Amino acid sequence: MNSQRWGIAVALAVLLLGLLAAAPWAIVTANEGGVNLADVPRSDLSLEGIWTTMTPTPAGRPAIISLVVTAQGSEGMVYSCVGKHPECSLTAYGLAPEAERVSDLLGYLVRTGVNTFRFSVVCHGIKGGGPEVLDMGETLYMVVLAGTAELVDGNTMLMREFTYAAYTPAQDLDGDRLPDAGAKPVVCAVLPQLPFKRLPMFPSCEPTLSPQLSKP
Repeated sequence: MNSQRWGIAVALAVLLLGLLAAAPWAIVTANEGGVNLADVPRSDLSLEGIWTTMTPTPAGRPAIISLVVTAQGSEGMVYSCVGKHPECSLTAYGLAPEAERVSDLLGYLVRTGVNTFRFSVVCHGIKGGGPEVLDMGETLYMVVLAGTAELVDGNTMLMREFTYAAYTPAQDLDGDRLPDAGAKPVVCAVLPQLPFKRLPMFPSCEPTLSPQLSKP
C-alpha cells in the first residue's frame, strides 16, 4: 500500500514539474501565434544596450527616442524595453489637450528569427498626480507603438512596420491602464522606418590648460 502511494506521489510530482517547465513557453508561444521560440535560430549579435534615434513629427521637427533594452533570462528570446521620448507631443497631437505629462515607454521585444524581433511598447498621457503628491494622476490616453525590429549589425537596429495607436479611457473598461483586448484605437497611423543606433562608449577628452589670468 505504501509503495502504491509512493508511486502516485512520484507521478504527481513529475507531472507538476512538467507543467511548470512548460508554462513559460506556453505563454510565449501563445503570444507568437503558435511558434515555439525554442526552435528560433539566433546569432551572436546582442540586442541588449541603449539605442537612440530621431523620429519625424507632425510639427515638422524631429524628436529623439531612446530605448534601454535588457534580456529576460539567458536564452536571448524575450527582452524588456524602457524608452524615453522627452520631445514627444504631450497631447498626443491634439487628442487630449489637457494632458500635462507623458510616461516612459514600457514593453517587450520577442525574437522571431536570427536577428528579427516583434516589439510593442505603451505609454500614457497623464493629467495631475506625480511623485510630489504621491498620486498616479488621471490617464487621458494610452499610446501603443508596435512593429518589427531587425539587427542589421552590432550597432544598427531598424524598426519597420511601425504603427502608432492611441486609445482613450473608454477603451480601458477594467481600469488597468491598458487598452482592452480587441479595442479599436481612435487614432492609428503608420510611422516611417526608424534606424536606431547603439549608444557608444565615448572617450574622455584631453584637458586644455586654462588661460593664465593676466596680472594687473
